[in-house]
Amino acid sequence: MQTNKIQNPKQIEFRSFDHLPGEITSDLTGSIDKPLPRRFWEIDLIFKCPVVGTCLDMTEQKQILKKAGISIKKKNPYEIHETMVRSSENETPLSRRIDCRLNRKFKREITAFFDLEEDELMQTWKSRFKNGEIKGVLWVAATRADLSIESKRSLFGDIHMEMHLNAVENRKVRQQLSYLQDKNQELARRLKDSTRIRKKLKNENVNFERDQTKLRRQYAFLENENLSIEKELSILRGNTGMLDLEAENQQLRDELGNLSGEIGDYQQSMGDLRAQNNKLLSKLESQRGMNDHLKKEMEEILTQFSALTRCDETCPSFDLCRKRILIVGGMNRMESLYRQLIEENGGIFEYHDGHIKGGKKVLENRIRRADIVLCPVNINSHNACSVVKKMGKKHRKAVQMLAGSGLGVISQALSECRESISTQ
Repeated sequence: MQTNKIQNPKQIEFRSFDHLPGEITSDLTGSIDKPLPRRFWEIDLIFKCPVVGTCLDMTEQKQILKKAGISIKKKNPYEIHETMVRSSENETPLSRRIDCRLNRKFKREITAFFDLEEDELMQTWKSRFKNGEIKGVLWVAATRADLSIESKRSLFGDIHMEMHLNAVENRKVRQQLSYLQDKNQELARRLKDSTRIRKKLKNENVNFERDQTKLRRQYAFLENENLSIEKELSILRGNTGMLDLEAENQQLRDELGNLSGEIGDYQQSMGDLRAQNNKLLSKLESQRGMNDHLKKEMEEILTQFSALTRCDETCPSFDLCRKRILIVGGMNRMESLYRQLIEENGGIFEYHDGHIKGGKKVLENRIRRADIVLCPVNINSHNACSVVKKMGKKHRKAVQMLAGSGLGVISQALSECRESISTQ
């Protein structure tokens, strides 16, 4: 058995490092044997959430749960993380699998760092923390039963501040995502206009080709008629009606010349339209390429956003405290992004599209049960904004009128909400 083993993690309740269990803060300078590594369910409570979230990515967590016979079909990333952390309370088949996976994954780091003196281990931690390579050394430090309270405070402080820095980066990512979404909407509108113009030009091109075919048939018919007339003229030469036939022939020639001129004009118009059509097609392909590029950037930012906002109730930055956030109005197609932003920051999401022609009862019910109401003024009508303000005052609810409905504006409003909650 290990030296200085904690008897039951559920019996340990503390709010800071000053209230750590007595066996952790006891004098370790005596001549005792080197303690064995702690198992996953024996590590200090403050390290359980960081170890799961940092040392195991989401793919590894899903694999471990599947092998343990736990279904993840309807679990979101937070629920998967919560299941993993909760398993650390006792020795179970799941906690043993997690322990084995971590020991296999960081076998090299355990061999290299576990037997280091405490000062050497902390120096290694600082060096690796600067380089962003903390996974293996974090697991080693978490399993060391002989670390001093100062070292644990330093480890936890570094991880805690890193979470705050990630929160700042998260806001920047959301702002960039909002900008890219606006730009993508503009490109989509321009693409739609170009498609409409291209379709119109295509129809006009078909009509011109039809007219050109008709004119060519008329031209061929007149050519044949002209040959017939010339034959008749050769027969009728010398007759008294010769002059009348020559005059009629000249008139037909004049008409033929006019038709030839019209055909030339149509051909010139067709050439111009084809050139314009080719330019529009080239512009359309370019816009499609830009659109695909922006979609890829949005997917990457969403992935980063999801990774940066992953947390649960045991994490120090989980701070919306299950407040019910109601958004009135906004962009309907962005409802899923609003939901993701609020729920991954610990809030409960509700949405109303701002239309009150069908009655105000539904809106009033949602405002009555909400904790915070966000109302973008650029989407809602003046009447709708006025109704929201009056209902918020009536039911004593915090109402924030926002200048825009993008994720950046919503994110800034949530930041203000978190500050307000933290001061309560």
